[in-house]
Amino acid sequence: MDFEHTSVGVLRASLEEGVYRLALDVDPGIVQVARALVPKHVRLQQTRFKPHLSVVRETVMTSPIWGRHDGEEVRFRYSTEIFWDETYYWLQADSPRLREVRIELGLKPMAWYTYPPDLADTFHCTIGNLKCS
Repeated sequence: MDFEHTSVGVLRASLEEGVYRLALDVDPGIVQVARALVPKHVRLQQTRFKPHLSVVRETVMTSPIWGRHDGEEVRFRYSTEIFWDETYYWLQADSPRLREVRIELGLKPMAWYTYPPDLADTFHCTIGNLKCS
């Protein structure tokens, strides 16, 4: 994959309802531009969460450094090529630093929720879905 664009996001850590989450907040403009490129006949729904790359979503976290990366700025690369399946539309993105953070937390470099729906070896940013409201 050719990641032709670079941006910087901010890592946000949280513990909600027993789930440890670490997400890289992404500039909403990236998603706005991508959504504008989707044909108007596609009834693309807004995502539930603000634009992000999922980094951690675990029910068990034993790392003594959990939360240390909260607020860290991380550079990532992304492609403006829009991918989709029967439910989701997304952009591929990647960052060696995000993989390092996962390893520092005692996790594998990638997990089922970090991969895009087509299981490419990248992170992803969902730009919308076709779920019924």
